[in-house]
Amino acid sequence: MKFQGNSQVIIDGNGRVSFPSCFRSLVPSEKKFYLSIGPNNTIHLRREADYDLWVETLQNLERTPENYAKRRKLLHNSHEIVLDDKQSRFLLPPNLKDFAGIDKEVVFSGDGDKVVLMNPERAKDYTLDPSDNFSGDEWIL
Repeated sequence: MKFQGNSQVIIDGNGRVSFPSCFRSLVPSEKKFYLSIGPNNTIHLRREADYDLWVETLQNLERTPENYAKRRKLLHNSHEIVLDDKQSRFLLPPNLKDFAGIDKEVVFSGDGDKVVLMNPERAKDYTLDPSDNFSGDEWIL
């Protein structure tokens, strides 16, 4: 199961956001997820199994003061969330909202093993443009 696609969602007055149905349909029985900070002021949402693999990867990094500080910051700012039963909503933690520059709306963007949450302005960088050129194989990661 891989997350793909995107959805823009409104944040309610209590700071709650609905997990988009396009992603929820991929994990219909899962209610618990994990949020963590990501690069470029984004938030990553992972299923529990994927979060556990991510934490294991962090713990296996070379033991340097720099890596220790990065791991502590990443884990210190991670949050477990549980979707409510009615509308699959969850509270978007204020520290993560501030980090990502998210105010009234948030874009959920599929990224394989995770969903990336970002402010709508930042999400425009990932919208296809007629000038995008995907010829050759140099763009493949």
